[in-house]
Amino acid sequence: MLHIPEQESFLHRLRWPALLMVAIVLLGWLLLQSWHRLTQGNEQPINLAQVDTGEVIAVVTGQGRLLPRQSHSVMAEVDGVIQSLELYPGTEVQPGDVLIRMRNPLLQREEERARLAVLEARAALEAATARLERESIALENEVAMLEAEIRFAEQEMDTLQTLLEQQILARLDYLRAQTKLEQSRLRHQLSERNVQAFQQARQADERAHQYRLQEAKEQLAMIQQDLAHLVIRAESHGLLNELSEHIEVGKPVRRGDIVAQITEPSSLYADILIAASDANRILPGQNVQVQVRQHQLQGTVLRVHPSVQHNQIRVEVGLPGQLPDNARANLDVSARIITAQADSVLRVAPILGLRDGNRDADVFVQQGDRFVRRQIQVGILGRDHMEIIGGLRAGEQILLDPPARLQQQESILSKELTRG
Repeated sequence: MLHIPEQESFLHRLRWPALLMVAIVLLGWLLLQSWHRLTQGNEQPINLAQVDTGEVIAVVTGQGRLLPRQSHSVMAEVDGVIQSLELYPGTEVQPGDVLIRMRNPLLQREEERARLAVLEARAALEAATARLERESIALENEVAMLEAEIRFAEQEMDTLQTLLEQQILARLDYLRAQTKLEQSRLRHQLSERNVQAFQQARQADERAHQYRLQEAKEQLAMIQQDLAHLVIRAESHGLLNELSEHIEVGKPVRRGDIVAQITEPSSLYADILIAASDANRILPGQNVQVQVRQHQLQGTVLRVHPSVQHNQIRVEVGLPGQLPDNARANLDVSARIITAQADSVLRVAPILGLRDGNRDADVFVQQGDRFVRRQIQVGILGRDHMEIIGGLRAGEQILLDPPARLQQQESILSKELTRG
C-alpha cells in the first residue's frame, strides 16, 4: 500500500531553533548576573573602634626554656663498666646518694698486689730494724770492751809506774804498756766514731724502709679510693636532671666522662628569645609574665645579651617566686615582657600600619555619615589598645582600616566604604 507523508507545518519546523535560542538567552543572562556580582562586589561592614578609658599594656613576646644557674656535673673518677643504675632522672638527691654502680676487675687485682706490696715493705722494714739492732749491739759491745780494756790498762800503768819508780821494772816494759794503753784509747775513739756513723746510717736506712712502706700504703689507699669511686655518688643536693646518652647497664665508662647532671631547682631562670627588632624596648628590671605549662609566674628582666644570633636576642628573666613542682631544666616556656603600662587612660584599638615610636598619626573620625581625617597623638602602643594622648575624646569612633584608594582623602563618605 502506498504511503504519502504528511507535509510539516511552518511552526513545527521552527520548534528546535526556538528552543536553542531560548537556551542561549538563558545562558547569557546567567553569565551576565555572575559577571555583575563579581565586578560589583558585596558591601562589607565598616570596621570601627570606639575610644574608651582603661589600661594599656605594651608587651614583647618570646619563647625560651628554663635553665639552671647552679648545675653540677657528675664525673666518672675511674674506668669501669656500669653494673646498675640506682637512681633515674627526675629524682631529688642528697649528697652521698648512690647514682651508679660500676665494676672493674683490674682494679681489684691491683688492690691485691698493693696489699702484698704493703706486707713486703713492712716485712723489709722489720728485717732491716732487726739487722740494724744487731749491728748496733755489736758496736756498743765493742766500745764497752774497749772501755774495760782502757780501765784495766790505766790500772796496770799505775802499778807499772810504782814498779818503775822502785826500779823493779825495766823502762822498756813500762813504755810498751803505755803504748798499748794509747792504742786502746785510739781504738775506743774509732769505735765511738763508728757508732755515731752507724747511728746516722741506721736512721737513713730505717727512713728508706719507712718511705717504701709509706709509698706502698699510699698506693694501696689510692687503689682503694679508685674502688670506692666505682660507686658514683651525688656530691650536692638537687634534682637529677639527666643521665648521659651512653649511660646504660653493661656499657663502659672512661675516667673523666660526664655521667649525670644535677641541678638546683630553686636556681632556675627563663632564657627567652625575642626578635632583634624589639631589643631596644627591653630593659633590666621590667616585669615579665612567664608561662610554665599551666602556671603563670612573675619574673623580672635580669640581662639582655648584646649579641644577635639568627636575628634573635637572648633575655635572661629571673623567677624570684616559688617555682611549681613541674618546673624542670630545659622545659619550654613562653614569656610576655611588659615594656610599658598605663592605667585609666584614653585608649582605642590600634590602627593598621602604626609602629612603636610613632607619636603622631592620622585617623578618620566618624562625624554623621562621613569620616573626617584628624591628627592624633599616641602614647603607649600595645597589641590590643593604643594610648591616646591628644586628638580624640572618649566615645568617639574611628575607622580602623580605610581602603587604600581612600586614604589620601580628607573625608570619606560611609557609602564609599565598599570593596570591589
